[in-house]
Amino acid sequence: MFRSFALIFASTVLMMPLLSTAVNAAVVFQDGFESPVVNHTGPSGSTGGYDNYGAGASIGPWTVVGPGRTDAVSVVTTDFSQNGITFPAQSGNQWADLAGQDANGAAGVQKAVTGLLGQIYTVSFWVGNVVDPNNVFGQSTTVNLLVDGVQVFSAVNTEGTGQPTQVWRQYTYQGVGTSNSTTFTFLSGDPSNDFSSGFDDVAISTVDAVPEPSTWAMMILGFAGIGFMAYRRKAKPAGIAA
Repeated sequence: MFRSFALIFASTVLMMPLLSTAVNAAVVFQDGFESPVVNHTGPSGSTGGYDNYGAGASIGPWTVVGPGRTDAVSVVTTDFSQNGITFPAQSGNQWADLAGQDANGAAGVQKAVTGLLGQIYTVSFWVGNVVDPNNVFGQSTTVNLLVDGVQVFSAVNTEGTGQPTQVWRQYTYQGVGTSNSTTFTFLSGDPSNDFSSGFDDVAISTVDAVPEPSTWAMMILGFAGIGFMAYRRKAKPAGIAA
């Protein structure tokens, strides 16, 4: 009996490391500020253009939040340049400047996503930064992520030294939904004298842990082996020790 128990235990232990999982991600929200299309040109001496949005305004699926009656957040074209610095989008033709044109406060955008209660989710987004030798556009870019009004993550991009162009870096945050409707808010964390806070390509995905096909196969084989050993023990004549 001891030997049979040992074999069953060994089979179970050998199966345990095989219970690795493959992570399947389902995108529940994605946006890159491509709509509405910018239709205003920039100031004299610049190329490209931008549109300004005040608190409460909509930018596609987003709602603008924070100070700035008319210019809390700007949507900028990828060909925009000013003071010898270029500001390409991370992808596509447009990106969001959470600093706005002149507001430069804790302004940003907000989106409520439903169906996340009890779900593991991942938030992915890109932050753009320029290191401006004249300090008009600052030296770093900070974007703070709030979930249901509570700050949970701060993304700080300091890249771009010596480069006359906006440099993008991707950041991710993972959490668990505590309500059916979860509100995600992204706010500029830059000082008031920093006139650029790049933000682009946001994706929110749910994460499911699913056993791999090889894991299912090994589990079936393992249980079959356990059943076979139990059958052999039952088939032994009485009085013979296991």
